[in-house]
Amino acid sequence: MDMEKLLTGVLPALVTPLDEEGNVKAELAGAFVNLYLQQKADGLYMLGWTGEGAHLPVEKRKIWAEAVLAEGRDKLPVFVHVGYNENLDDSVELAAHAEQCGAYAVASVGISEKATLEDNVAYFKRIAKAAPNTPFYIYWVASGKTLTGGRPVNPDELLIAMEAVPTFRGIKFTDNNFYILERFKKYRPDLNILTGADELAICSQIMGADGNIGALQAVTCYHHKLIFWKILEGDYKAAKELQYRANEVAEVYNRAEVGNLPGIKLILDRVYQVPVGICSLDGPFAGHKIPKQAAEHLIDVFRKNIVTAPL
Repeated sequence: MDMEKLLTGVLPALVTPLDEEGNVKAELAGAFVNLYLQQKADGLYMLGWTGEGAHLPVEKRKIWAEAVLAEGRDKLPVFVHVGYNENLDDSVELAAHAEQCGAYAVASVGISEKATLEDNVAYFKRIAKAAPNTPFYIYWVASGKTLTGGRPVNPDELLIAMEAVPTFRGIKFTDNNFYILERFKKYRPDLNILTGADELAICSQIMGADGNIGALQAVTCYHHKLIFWKILEGDYKAAKELQYRANEVAEVYNRAEVGNLPGIKLILDRVYQVPVGICSLDGPFAGHKIPKQAAEHLIDVFRKNIVTAPL
């Protein structure tokens, strides 16, 4: 894997399809890869928040990662999130497994809200050792406070600390403070920054992001690719209109009666014909059912606003 390459474009955050018993529907890996190739994805990001990695045991995470990586080989670069584990040995095991199966990159959130920057760097070094030939990406949230035990961290301070992690190549930047993003790019122009502020993709790209990863992109991949292209062309008016239309969908699925992840799974099922099943039985949306009227409204808003590549 070329660790110097800057990956650009749109990377949908992949859901994990589950049957009624909570088993991974690994047979859908090919359908997902084909869907996102059709929708012009530049890669996939799996087992993060959207993939419910925090609410799946290690073996189920391995099953889904192995299936997607097998289907995506030589077709799409796939990021595997390996964090969220109380037992850090699990993260190390998942990183080694991801490299063995051909992941483009591995990523992780920080250990916990109480862990210091030194704790997290030591943890990231363990991941790098387990997957020495695979780029590592920090999952950045909350102005980086999850990496420092709650204190603010300056971009240059973090970059100096991360020099100890030999495979560190980028950041999954889920934050809306794009000043920090711009500072990261100032100090490390070679750093691959992919943003997770789905409803602000236009802003993050203008401020220097190389691309975007997100839950919204799981159902608006081609639409977000159009935004990406329009910004490159300098057609900011068209990009802004497309962003506003994508945000219509986000507004509806973020309502409590819908829920963003159940809403995303509904769209994948109803619009894209991928039977993704339920949300994790251990996650925040366990047992959640979208009322019929709310479901129909979401689908209607989606169809009126989102541009998809022909199915």
